[in-house]
Amino acid sequence: MKKPTVEAKIEPVEIDINHKINEFRTYYDDNYDYLLSASEVFKTLISALIVDSAPSTTVSFRIKEREECIDKFKRKYQKPLEEKAIDFQIKDHITDIIGLRIVCLYNDEIKLIQTHIEENFKRIEITDKISQLESTEDKFGYKGLHLDLMLNEQRNSLPEYSKFKDIQFELQIRTVIQDAWSILDHKIKYKKNIPTELKRGINRLSALFEIADEEFLRIKGVTQQAQQKAQTEITSGSKELEEQINVFKFIIIAQEHFPSYHFIEYKADGFVGDLLNLEPKFSTKDLIEALQNNKEAVEEYALDTHSYMNPYTVIRHCIYLLDKNKYKSLLYDSQIGKFEKNFKL
Repeated sequence: MKKPTVEAKIEPVEIDINHKINEFRTYYDDNYDYLLSASEVFKTLISALIVDSAPSTTVSFRIKEREECIDKFKRKYQKPLEEKAIDFQIKDHITDIIGLRIVCLYNDEIKLIQTHIEENFKRIEITDKISQLESTEDKFGYKGLHLDLMLNEQRNSLPEYSKFKDIQFELQIRTVIQDAWSILDHKIKYKKNIPTELKRGINRLSALFEIADEEFLRIKGVTQQAQQKAQTEITSGSKELEEQINVFKFIIIAQEHFPSYHFIEYKADGFVGDLLNLEPKFSTKDLIEALQNNKEAVEEYALDTHSYMNPYTVIRHCIYLLDKNKYKSLLYDSQIGKFEKNFKL
């Protein structure tokens, strides 16, 4: 007959909380530089992992202040641990001494970022504040995805990461709207037993932030559709090429002629605006013809005269050649004088 197993009895331990706190202070001070190095390594790795899937994100980190760690321990863990009378180390309960934050533009980037992160880190715990809030009707607060992470085995095997293999940290992933709301949310610490009028006001504000997040995502979709339409029209050589140019068509055409140059959207939009102020009927076809007919010659002129021209300057010269009277304000007088003197078709 099998003997029943007897669980080992855990003897209660007398806890000197002041000694535990001083131990933690010593640990924190002795390891601060090590924690700082780990934070910088994690930030660099995470930035590299998400740069292609969410290029407009920002990644930042902070090391929680020592006394803030102690206050958190007292608030959340001290009483339950003392009641259990089991020995502990404060550092084992503060899993966010290192905290990293990713702030992206759009809601649909959060899950994509999460996937890349979990392919390179071991997930210890997840707190999905997005799902928590969206599943309720009467709660308010900031959304975000919180992950408790450590490096996975593959990363731990690499020399540059192995010394940080035992470090756990918290990663928060938010949109810019969620991040803005979180800043306000932290100012509103009293979330219970507050006047109805104040609670209604906070709920209205929270709803506005949520609507803004959804509207940003909708605008992103509309923008992508406009870009796809512009690409289709240019590729097919459709009749729409004779219509007024827009920034989407300008960037597509300019990028084809200058593939190594990055045309920033707001600068391109300003350029197109200036062009349409000169000639409201300036079309996509006009830009295509200006670059196809004149770009090579303009670049040869720049080389022969040792004139530095960035892509915008080349484009300005090419358009100027379409109609020198109409587009002369695209160039400075000194540029026109030198160009007319030395340029040869």
